Amino acid sequence: MMSKRKALMPDVFKRRKRVRVGGLVRPTPSSPQWGSDNEEHISAAAPSDTKAAMMYLCSLFPKQMYEGRIPPIIMKHQLYSVVKNKTLVDRQLNDLRNAHEVKMMKLGNEVDEYCLVFTEDYKNHITTFYGHELSKTVERFLKDVVSRTNEMCVTQQIMTDHNFTDVEITQLVNAGVLTVRDLGSWWLAIPGAGLFVKHFTKGKKAVLASIRKSKYKEILKQELESRKMTASVKLGMSYHIHDIIGGDLVTCIETTSGELLRLKDD
Repeated sequence: MMSKRKALMPDVFKRRKRVRVGGLVRPTPSSPQWGSDNEEHISAAAPSDTKAAMMYLCSLFPKQMYEGRIPPIIMKHQLYSVVKNKTLVDRQLNDLRNAHEVKMMKLGNEVDEYCLVFTEDYKNHITTFYGHELSKTVERFLKDVVSRTNEMCVTQQIMTDHNFTDVEITQLVNAGVLTVRDLGSWWLAIPGAGLFVKHFTKGKKAVLASIRKSKYKEILKQELESRKMTASVKLGMSYHIHDIIGGDLVTCIETTSGELLRLKDD
């Protein structure tokens, strides 16, 4: 199991000695301080626990399979499966949003949760998604609004302040970068995200069904990781394991055989 974990995790999550950054010692994610409130002596150049966790989870996203159709997307609750201190995650995530490094969005009605995407990944996705057909309106929206707001939605007043007309707002909705929230308010959106929602929902149901069919509705994490379910779990088993752990759908129990995942009562 350990060898498989090491293969899945990027460098920021591998056990190592403390790293000296900018003349200061930075505890690594695998050290006892990982996910704690002790943030003293952390260089501004070093990523926060939450940013490192997000980088790791994005590394699990199967980019090659989607061929630029959608950017690396993770769900907010997945962070809680990596960094156990939820208060720390929420605080650092707000910092990342305020710094315009990360966008938090709502993915329609089928997924009652918030997703996260790095701002640069989001802007690059839209540029790539439309290619030479990228309109001046969308291009201006990315520059004047997306790069300057940390909100999940925009209002009529915000759009008016940036000189967007009603016709241009309609163009942004048709382009898939905005979806209607209510009268005079729009959610930021990810063009092509419907494919992600479809695969995410189907994969989650398949993984939970697999655990439910196991004896006592529990399974060793190592065994679950090894199951071949590529047809229904297109986002990858590791991606979904972080989903069900962070979403508090299973109880994690340490055993002599490894970590056990027990399905919680419906």
